[in-house]
Amino acid sequence: MPSNEDTGPHKHDSYEPADWHEALSHWRDHSAEMFNDRLKSEVRSCVERIHSTTEDWRAAIDGDPAAAVKVALRLQMPDAINVRLDLAMTVLMAAAFDDAGAAAVLAVLVESAPLDLAERTAIATSWRVHKIWCESRIRNRRRRLFRDRPEGAA
Repeated sequence: MPSNEDTGPHKHDSYEPADWHEALSHWRDHSAEMFNDRLKSEVRSCVERIHSTTEDWRAAIDGDPAAAVKVALRLQMPDAINVRLDLAMTVLMAAAFDDAGAAAVLAVLVESAPLDLAERTAIATSWRVHKIWCESRIRNRRRRLFRDRPEGAA
């Protein structure tokens, strides 16, 4: 019996996200525009099931976009998909649904991920477009607030 038991796959076993949670592979199988409410819910549900003793990870899991970016950027990109990469990218993707900064970082990391060139280019581009959409939502909200201000309000 090995002395170092953990919840991850053993080194001699190949990693399959289905062994954990199907949503862990969504970051590499779906472009940003494919995430409807059902898929977003799957991702968020998956993230809620992740537990960590590390403060940054806990903050990222709780929905802090800056923490999700920090966790993902600390990860050295592996040569092959593994559970650590899937976990970090899934937590980052959950933040990227509503945060332009997280979407931008996700796009950059997807570009360097061990995926087929055409797939990673398409997915990364979709998250760059999503980043622009997130930023435009913020700008439009500010414009509406400014436009709807009573005259004379500073």
